[in-house]
Amino acid sequence: MTSDVLVFVAGLALLVGGAWVLVEGGKRISAILGIPTVVVGLTVVAFGTSAPELFVSIMGAMRGSTGLVLGNVIGSNVANLGLILAAAAICRPVVVERGLVRRELPLLLGVTALFVVMVWDGKLMQWQAGLLVAVFFGFIVWTIKGAQRGGTPAVPVPEHLPEPVPGHLVRGLFAGLGLVAMGVVGLAAGGYFIVNAALGIAQELGVSETIIGLTLVAVGTSLPELATTIVASLKNEDDLALGNIVGSNLFNILAVAGPVGVFRKLEDTDGAIHMQLVSMLLVTVLVFASTRLAAGGLGRRRGAILLLAYILVMTAWMTRA
Repeated sequence: MTSDVLVFVAGLALLVGGAWVLVEGGKRISAILGIPTVVVGLTVVAFGTSAPELFVSIMGAMRGSTGLVLGNVIGSNVANLGLILAAAAICRPVVVERGLVRRELPLLLGVTALFVVMVWDGKLMQWQAGLLVAVFFGFIVWTIKGAQRGGTPAVPVPEHLPEPVPGHLVRGLFAGLGLVAMGVVGLAAGGYFIVNAALGIAQELGVSETIIGLTLVAVGTSLPELATTIVASLKNEDDLALGNIVGSNLFNILAVAGPVGVFRKLEDTDGAIHMQLVSMLLVTVLVFASTRLAAGGLGRRRGAILLLAYILVMTAWMTRA
């Protein structure tokens, strides 16, 4: 048990470090190649914060632990809204740009509802996963066009990118590619360690792999979102705080469950998929309603309500285990 916990912690460190290195490498490459910042935000930054969930899910699918994959996606989305966004709002009331409330939050609610319908029978079939991937590409195109028209993308866009050093472009390009490669290796290794450790812990505690995915793995893989959102909130970057969460939840469903589900049919192994899906949908509806009623803002009181909802959900999941 102790060894599994240590391996799990080591895997988390590799995941977080790998995601950070991947983003830094992507920023360097984009600066040298002159790629627009919005494209970087929609690809490298968004992928970087969702990469832990993706790599853990890939490793879980390769091991045949598809229940862990579903648990990771559902648990991460609930943690992002009920724990991370709530913590940000409690630290400092979050005031959100109206465009985010009008466009991206309704989109997140619709995508979440679609995912609930698809997985209601406890399975995500490969054709359904393919549909999620198609929606993901549509979302990327829609967001880029919205940004070009002056809209606010759901995925946070970095304000400052490193300037390329004249005369050292090739060296800088290779350095960026090296960082990206290191980040991918770190993510893959971290995902491998976490999946193995999580399955070991589940066996020791006598709980299902889905429950471990919903709790331990989900919170662990949400650490990049936690760091980004708390820092953004403390720096008064409200759009980045909520935008990071909205973008991450969209990516988890469309760009994590989608591609992994195309590779292998995902099936629930816990038998409580209805409760888990309803919990995710209800927390999403709660955030949507809160921002609508508060004219696009989340105060400390609503943050506390979100946190309470998350605690109740976690209690219900653990009681079910």
